[in-house]
Amino acid sequence: MPEPSDIFASAEWYDRTIDWSARLTRELPVLRDVVGSPGAGGLIDAGCGTGRHTLALAQLGYSVCGIDASAEMIGQAESFCQGASVEVGPRFFASTYADMISKVGEQNDAVICLGNALAAAGTRGAVETAIGAFGQCLRPAGKLFLQILNFAAMRQETPCVRGPRVATVAGREYVSCRHFHFAGDAADVTNVTVWKEKTWRMHSRCGTLFPLELPDLSTWCESASLQVDALWGSYAREPFDRSRSNDLIVVATRR
Repeated sequence: MPEPSDIFASAEWYDRTIDWSARLTRELPVLRDVVGSPGAGGLIDAGCGTGRHTLALAQLGYSVCGIDASAEMIGQAESFCQGASVEVGPRFFASTYADMISKVGEQNDAVICLGNALAAAGTRGAVETAIGAFGQCLRPAGKLFLQILNFAAMRQETPCVRGPRVATVAGREYVSCRHFHFAGDAADVTNVTVWKEKTWRMHSRCGTLFPLELPDLSTWCESASLQVDALWGSYAREPFDRSRSNDLIVVATRR
């Protein structure tokens, strides 16, 4: 069977594009501050990918459920978590955002959606539906933590390239760059990873994002009864600047 062409569904290669140690060190303290202490309602990792955040949060004492539309990602996440040192292991479900409430229910304490997992829904309608589903899954006063790239600034870049990213897997170093091409309501992204065995080798995969920006996001949060509390431009928590910030991070509360 051929490998998946979609970068967002190819679990093994997804992990080879990310330095997970650095990323979790940067992101986990902010997530803990926003969602608060572990509560009875639990936490949803929406678009959990290979489960790295899901397991890290479970190891901090949270009751965590990871969902992802890719069965391959879910399989990798379950394998990654097997045998991990954690009192209550995370649960995983293969599900679209539209159907997630049937898997995780309502009255959850928090939903996190990180690293463009929301944009990877691919279309305007799918992203709007996802935000509505996030709101439905939260208890009153539950928290949403959402991170996407700042697509408004990226549209002004020609060419638009992100990287290099460096990850080490089984002692081998992988270097990745991503190229973004914007056309209307789509951002085509190509990831190229290179590494050296006896010679230099290359792996490339592509996918499509919906380049969500703040006006639509604010409108859809309002429709989902989500009150936006903070807009940040990175995990350093500086105010979001549409023309300069690398990320758009949204913290919201379910009314």
